[in-house]
Amino acid sequence: MYRHLIKIIYSVIIVLSISAYSQNKKEITIFSSFGTIPNTVDPKLYLELKKSSNTLTTLQLIEKIGRIHLLAGNTDSIIYYGNLLKTTTLKEKISDKQAYLSKANYIIGSGKLKNGLYDEAMKYFIEGISNSPISKMQIMHYKHQLGLGIVYLKQKQYDLVFPILKSCIKESKDEETIILAKKTLGDTYFEQQNDNEAKFYYLDALNNIPKNTFNKTRIEIQLNLGRIEAFHDRNIEAINYLIPIMKEAKDNQFYDLYIEIVYHVGRTYHKLGEYESAEIILNTAYVNAVQWNRLESQKKVIQMLKNLYVERKNYKNAYSLMTQYIDVSNQIIRKQNQKITKEIEVKYQTLQKEKEILSLKEEQLLKESEIKKEQTIKKAFLIGFLIILIPIIGLLFVYFQKLKTQIALNKSQEEVNTQKVYGLMKDQELNLIKATMEGQDNERQRLAQELHDSVGGNLASIKLQLSNTEKINDQQINIIKQIDETYNQVRDFSHNLIPKKFQKNSISTLVKEYIHNVKNGSDQNISFHPHPEDLIDQINPSFTEELFKIIQELLTNCLKHAKAKNVDIYLNHHKDSIQLLFEDDGVGFEIHKTVEGIGFKNIKNRLNHLSGNIHIDSAVTRGTVISIEIPLK
Repeated sequence: MYRHLIKIIYSVIIVLSISAYSQNKKEITIFSSFGTIPNTVDPKLYLELKKSSNTLTTLQLIEKIGRIHLLAGNTDSIIYYGNLLKTTTLKEKISDKQAYLSKANYIIGSGKLKNGLYDEAMKYFIEGISNSPISKMQIMHYKHQLGLGIVYLKQKQYDLVFPILKSCIKESKDEETIILAKKTLGDTYFEQQNDNEAKFYYLDALNNIPKNTFNKTRIEIQLNLGRIEAFHDRNIEAINYLIPIMKEAKDNQFYDLYIEIVYHVGRTYHKLGEYESAEIILNTAYVNAVQWNRLESQKKVIQMLKNLYVERKNYKNAYSLMTQYIDVSNQIIRKQNQKITKEIEVKYQTLQKEKEILSLKEEQLLKESEIKKEQTIKKAFLIGFLIILIPIIGLLFVYFQKLKTQIALNKSQEEVNTQKVYGLMKDQELNLIKATMEGQDNERQRLAQELHDSVGGNLASIKLQLSNTEKINDQQINIIKQIDETYNQVRDFSHNLIPKKFQKNSISTLVKEYIHNVKNGSDQNISFHPHPEDLIDQINPSFTEELFKIIQELLTNCLKHAKAKNVDIYLNHHKDSIQLLFEDDGVGFEIHKTVEGIGFKNIKNRLNHLSGNIHIDSAVTRGTVISIEIPLK
């Protein structure tokens, strides 16, 4: 909670610090929205739902609240009220049970779709289709068909998308469904970069929407038309599409859509080269994304801000944003795990309650007659039992609290002892490695000196004696040549025993030289950003050698497997540690399904010797970010 609050305060300070600039930009004044708290549902509806005693009224209120959240894009609330509508419908005996089950499945499926859980969304839409026969519920049937088509679009199964959407346009009698199907067909062509067909369906859908109505689909279409213009670098035309719909989205409480529009406006200003405007807008989008807990939106905005700072050579802020990016990614993973755990827990509790209800019903049927006869005896027995039981429970509670406290203390002490032992072992291991490395260096220097002074000196003396002979025949000339070659080999061997490049050159020089050589043989755009460079270049040669080999291994892996166009390497000296951030825009990979190769194993072995740690964030088609931290002590 505190971290969330700090993020909001940090972003507000950024926006306020550049407010003087925004006074000269009238078009930017629309972005001052970071004080807005989403409040999409009228509190009176919650009060009516709480007081409702009529089943149909209750179902109608739940559906209404769920659809309001669906329009605003509040994904957690969408799924909650969809599930509430479904469980309430299943409990009650009503004539419209199938209709309410169909509506519940549509709301839940739409929430899962917005959360990116496509397989689960597909399950609810298919179930909704079975709940909605065309003869009885034609409108809901095609709404579920349309939802299924959108799932296939998100999964890029385009051959399945087209027949579903065209069927909805042709067969559905609901104007809203037809408009949304045309808009989704435009989205499909937009995904395939067929701009002409996309524009045709977008404009066709717009012509069927009343111009003076606040319609979310109309705003979404105008957003995508603006994105098409921006894609072709027609940035002024893109701004003309995006600016008018931004305030409209916020005023109508379409919060998910509002953040998306602000993000694309900032991106377009960035492309126009108006970096100050872009920074104001993107920071505003980030404030709202944090305040409204939109983690995926936070990731997109952070990535865009990072690119903006890199382009302006503000590497310190760029690195700070990458740290936030990793933190948000971890929050998303934790949130997804918590949701899965919560769903399993709810299912388990539901089964337990059902078993308990069945058991109670059986006992009630078997013992109903006995209960009536023995009611007075049981009451007396129960009172006496409670009188005895309450003090016992109190004592047991006190005892277990003490026992729990003692266990916690023992566990804490055990952890402290374990940490101490681990620390001592780590110190011994580091001392042993250091001594081994020093011994190897000393032995190399001694061997190099012996080869150069003793063997080299003897060879030079032999050559001198042969050369001073008055008459030199051809055989002696050949021997002198062989001695020269042997002397040069001994000298080269003695020099190679000492890695001079790591003693004489700084890490920045070595990495820049290596990147320069790599770029000459490839078409990748590789950039290296040391900060602060003077402090980084002061690290000792042995550390320089290990760090250089780690960067060399990461870049080799990237060139072999990632198919990246851009590679960014950030090397920071922060407090008592070196922080390495390696980022590419390549094909990426699934972390949990990929087997580690020799390169990553070598990197981890080097980091173990240096007491360093590594964090990898990657996904298919989204590139890879590798963060490494190594203590200097």
